[in-house]
Amino acid sequence: MKRKMRVIVVCVVLCGLLAACGNKLDARGYLQAMLDLSYKGETGDYVEMELGSAEEAQALYERGIDSEMLFFKEKLSMSEELEEDFRSLFKELYGNAKYTVGEAKKQKDGSYVVEITYERMKVFEPALTAYNERIASLPEAWAALEEKPTQEQMLEDMTEILRDALQESVSQAQYEEPQTLSIRIELIENVYTPNSEDVIALEKALFDSDYSLEDTQG
Repeated sequence: MKRKMRVIVVCVVLCGLLAACGNKLDARGYLQAMLDLSYKGETGDYVEMELGSAEEAQALYERGIDSEMLFFKEKLSMSEELEEDFRSLFKELYGNAKYTVGEAKKQKDGSYVVEITYERMKVFEPALTAYNERIASLPEAWAALEEKPTQEQMLEDMTEILRDALQESVSQAQYEEPQTLSIRIELIENVYTPNSEDVIALEKALFDSDYSLEDTQG
C-alpha cells in the first residue's frame, strides 16, 4: 500500500480557521504565521495578528499532528510509548522544514501572490530504505527465540525498527538546493484564504513525501 504524507498545512488551513477577514491584509505576515504554526508549532505571530488565542493556535497545531498519527495508529502495532515517540518525531521532522517567505505582491483582483523559497528535505526515502533492509533480518531473530513471538509482538518489533530508521533519517536529513514557488492568497467573499492547490504544492515540495508502508504489516 502506498500513500502520501497527510498534508498538515491543509488540515489546518482549509478548516478556514486561519482566514483573515477584511479588505486589508499583511499577506506576508499572514502566510508566515500560518506556516510557522503548521510546521513549527510557533504561536506568537498567530496571536499577534489576532487570528486567535495561543490556546486555539496550539490546538490547531496538535490537530495537524493528530491527522498524521491517525494513519500510523491504524496500520501499525503501536504501544503508548511508541505512539509518543512517533508524535515527537513528526513534530521534529516538520519543525525542520526549511522555507523563507518573500514579499507579497498585490494583484488587480485584490489577491496576493507570495513567493516561497524552500529546500526540499530528503527524509522518508532514506528512512524506508533503512527500514526495508533491517526487517529482512527479523525472521531469523524471531526463530532464534526460545518462545515464538505473537503476531502483535512481531508487528511491534517492526514498528520499533521504523521508528529508529525515521529518527536516524530526521537527525541526518539532507536538503536539496533552494527553489521557489508561489502561494496565492485569494479574497473570497471578503475572506483572505490561501489557495489550496498552492498549499498542497508547497507540502509536496518541502518533503520527499511519497513512500510505501506495504511491508509494515509483514
